[in-house]
Amino acid sequence: MRRPTAPTVGRFILRFLLVWLFIGIAACGSSRGFPPGGPSSSRTINRAQIRSVPERSAYDLILFLRPRWLDARIMATPRDPNPIYAHVYLDDFTWGPLESLNDIPSQAIEQIDFLSALDATTRYGGGYMGGIIRIYTRIGR
Repeated sequence: MRRPTAPTVGRFILRFLLVWLFIGIAACGSSRGFPPGGPSSSRTINRAQIRSVPERSAYDLILFLRPRWLDARIMATPRDPNPIYAHVYLDDFTWGPLESLNDIPSQAIEQIDFLSALDATTRYGGGYMGGIIRIYTRIGR
């Protein structure tokens, strides 16, 4: 007695769906190729990248290399009309709001990091829902 087999078209559709399911699962994986601070990290600006930009303020440097760091993390709502932006730390001391980046010349900077709200809260305590932009000067290191 012969065992019934699935039609060829049915197997083709099943394989097609399995391939697309695999592709979909693979696409949902982590997009970070390097850990924070790695060679192409979007969370760090290193000295080589800083030297590649004409000398200006830290604000202009970040605007050129990582403009998303300057975006509001929490947008304004009718309940709270003030959007929340990242806070600035200079050599691990609180420095001020984003506007204070204009006071820091880019030639004095060794490295700049961005900490998410979760990372900032873990390291520096609460109150940093916009995250933290940490600047390390050449003198402070």
